Amino acid sequence: MRVRILTPLAALTVFASPLVSQQPSRTAPPAIDIPVARKAVVTIQALDASGQLMASGTGFFVTEGYVVTARHVLEDAAGCRIEMSDSQRMRCSVAASDSVKDVAMLTVSGRPPATLHWGASENMKDGDEVTVISNPLGQLPGTVSRGILSASRVVNGTKLLQISAAISHGSSGAPVLNARGQVIGIVRSTIEAGQSLNFATATDAIRNLTNDQVAVAEGQALLAPKNIVNTAGNTGGSARGSIGSNVSLPQISVGQTITGNLTGSDSLYPDTTYYKMYQFTTTPGQEITIDASSSDFDPVLIVRGEGLAQSIVDDDGGPGCSSRVSQAFLARGPYRVLVNTTASPHRQTGRFTLAITQGSQHVQTRSENDCSPSGATATAGTATPIRVGETINGALTSSDSLYPDTTYFKFYQFTAPAGRPVTIDLASDDFDPVLIIRGSDLSSSIVNDDGGPGCYARVSRVFPGTGPYRILVNTTSSPVRQTGQFSLSITDGAKPVQDTAAASRDCQSATTASSGGSGDGSGGGTHAIDVGQTQQGALSRTDVLLDSDTTYAQAWTMQGRAGQTITIDLESDAFDAYLFLRGPGISGGSNYQDNDSGGNCHARLTATFPQSGEYEIVVNTAGGDHYMTGAFTLSVTSGSKPKSVAQCRRSND
Repeated sequence: MRVRILTPLAALTVFASPLVSQQPSRTAPPAIDIPVARKAVVTIQALDASGQLMASGTGFFVTEGYVVTARHVLEDAAGCRIEMSDSQRMRCSVAASDSVKDVAMLTVSGRPPATLHWGASENMKDGDEVTVISNPLGQLPGTVSRGILSASRVVNGTKLLQISAAISHGSSGAPVLNARGQVIGIVRSTIEAGQSLNFATATDAIRNLTNDQVAVAEGQALLAPKNIVNTAGNTGGSARGSIGSNVSLPQISVGQTITGNLTGSDSLYPDTTYYKMYQFTTTPGQEITIDASSSDFDPVLIVRGEGLAQSIVDDDGGPGCSSRVSQAFLARGPYRVLVNTTASPHRQTGRFTLAITQGSQHVQTRSENDCSPSGATATAGTATPIRVGETINGALTSSDSLYPDTTYFKFYQFTAPAGRPVTIDLASDDFDPVLIIRGSDLSSSIVNDDGGPGCYARVSRVFPGTGPYRILVNTTSSPVRQTGQFSLSITDGAKPVQDTAAASRDCQSATTASSGGSGDGSGGGTHAIDVGQTQQGALSRTDVLLDSDTTYAQAWTMQGRAGQTITIDLESDAFDAYLFLRGPGISGGSNYQDNDSGGNCHARLTATFPQSGEYEIVVNTAGGDHYMTGAFTLSVTSGSKPKSVAQCRRSND
């Protein structure tokens, strides 16, 4: 049986919609199981180019394959290694890092001896007790220190927790635990001139870290320093350092224009595009405009830094195919600018101009886009032909091209009839579709989200010529990186297209109907079930999205009594059911999760509560079915029931 370890970091988005019940606890929170927590804490060893130890810190397992630590632990390192509580050593690599927030996520092979669960730092109050488990001086693993949350502060746009728990050198990256043993911070720094003035980065800082392209790119470069030519004025040599190092980055000032060149020796994004990174500071509150233009490639601008909740990404906001970001930045900086390219054509290179000017200028929206098809984007990708009167069934997958807003898309091409209207429909039950139509005789791209029935997209019009026109099958940007089956059709004649207000109401009502409302245990809100009850519900796109396997999850609370045995059944004809049970005394594992033991791909879990208290039943789908939603039946009965040994064979597979 497949075993999945459910730790909320397996989906960083769980922070936004935590599965933990918001109802007042009926029992005191369980004490921290220090021996188990110690097994999840590891020593991070920074290695030089020859593989020798140069520095050490602390980290912790958050799910199978992932360890979190403070980024500065690996600064200037050429490699990394973890040492677990049993002295076993394993090599690690960096999945993502953020030098502004000083956090890094590492990947390691093998199954961890234990994992820590994430808590919500926003639920902590000044004076609450905290516990730190670390390896001070790199020689005292498993050291436990306790203190209180002294204050919560925002420094350079990052939330920091000031704690009084004792911190020493080597403790950087250690978990800060609340009274339930959940991680609410990552140890960052201490002020040695004072007493008990220690700081941790709040867990809020790593929401969606592995989904942030800049963080992923920075992580890839953390252990692989590059020569970066300072084209901002230093033409006499190069500076060496990691991509996240503020010292190593070429500078650009407000009012300055730089010409540069993307080459095959530049850093690569995970989508295999090249980029160069620059750094600037600005007057807080001052409107500035950043422009990137090129006649050799289709430029993309990415800006990140202090006070920005997420990276700013722009593709064609400037004239033609150039990129533009125009706004006031709340802090001085430093901010980082990445000159990047679209993913297609593959690995574009060439000369570019980067300029920062005072004042605001208009930034084109996607619907105003005037990027000429004769430019680089016009030749991007291979378009599949579709004819009027034809319907194509396809699928968006994670291997498709990425829009600058990190949504996937596919290209199609059609010829329009002269002087007659046609209707283009894009429908999907797996994602929220968006239609984009481009053509050389269109003044701007045509973009539609919910113009068709429900949440489907529709464009219906007489085109100015015969084309050819290009269709982008796209999705909304939320939920992130949606995939799934779709149907694209072009029919002769006009059909009604809903305006924005009507489309929003229709899509909302369709979503509400599919989720069933909170009253029956589906959709939003808190869900509860008791022994002997059967509840009807539905997984929907409003539920928690687990980034680790792109499945939705919905929590149902129930009261458990120590020694009480129950059987939970989850049945659905819409998806392959998967069950988790979480709560006091449960640390995960196969005994508290199930896939197909209910027969016919239904889930059945028989469990005995280890303690009395409030438990959560997590309704989920099998990891192979991405973004699956639909109705389900959840029931809890007293006692045990036999498990089915029949292989899951769904008629719709």
